[in-house]
Amino acid sequence: MFKYLNIEVLKCLESKKGITMLLVVTILSSIMAIGLGIFNVIFGQIRISGEIADSFLAFYSADQGIEKTLYLDRITYVGNTYGVCISTPGIPCYTETGVSASSGGCYDLSVSKTTSPATTEIKVLGQYRCGTNPSRIIRRGFNLTY
Repeated sequence: MFKYLNIEVLKCLESKKGITMLLVVTILSSIMAIGLGIFNVIFGQIRISGEIADSFLAFYSADQGIEKTLYLDRITYVGNTYGVCISTPGIPCYTETGVSASSGGCYDLSVSKTTSPATTEIKVLGQYRCGTNPSRIIRRGFNLTY
C-alpha cells in the first residue's frame, strides 16, 4: 500500500512542475510591464522639460520683436506722422519675416494701423529652431493693440 501511495504522490508532484515556470513568467512579465511604464513616464517628462526650454527661447524671440517694433514705431517718421508705416485699413502696412533674434530664434511681425479710431496693432510670432526644415517647431506670440 505504501508503494502505491508513493507512486501516486510522485506522479502528482511531477505533474505540478510546470506551474513554477508559469508563475515565474507571470511575475517577470509584471515586473517588465511596471518598468516599461516607469520608463515611459520618465521619457515623457524629459521631453516636456526640453520643450519648456525651447518655449522660453521662442517667447524671448517674440519679446525682442515686439520691443524692436515698438521702438521703431516711436522714432520713425513716415509721411507727416511718427510710426513704422501709414495706416492702410484691413491689411498690414509693415511686415518682416524670418528676422533673427539674439536669443537664437527668429520672429515674424506685422503692423496694422487704422485712423478712426487711431490704433496700432502689432502681431509678433517668435519661433525657436528656425531654418528650412527644423525637426521640432516651438512658437510663441504677442498681439499688441494700442
